[in-house]
Amino acid sequence: MKTDLTEIFQTIRAGLQPYATRGYTVHENSESGYDLYSEKNVEESGGTITERFFAGIYINGDQVEVKINSTVFSAGKDELLEFSPEQSGLKTNRLDDTKRKEVETLIEIAHSKFKEKEWI
Repeated sequence: MKTDLTEIFQTIRAGLQPYATRGYTVHENSESGYDLYSEKNVEESGGTITERFFAGIYINGDQVEVKINSTVFSAGKDELLEFSPEQSGLKTNRLDDTKRKEVETLIEIAHSKFKEKEWI
């Protein structure tokens, strides 16, 4: 079980980094934040979207926050924290194999939804 925030951050970031080769662009890459955005131009009723948050991980106080774009989820969000109307995710200060797998699954589901909607 990992309890050091930097170690937790680095472990989760290592699982998120490969998505940069799947069509996402790194916007923040620091010792306390890492996030990815889709920069595909998508026509929607409100106009063209050129930049869309995908996922990020941040050290915030005594927690590591894992955020995903939650606008693609219509059900099952109840177990996620809402950071904003467009971002949901998890907070943790302990990382074991079960929690790591939960984070990886959450990110993979979000990626699948982005592909489904052709946002990447």
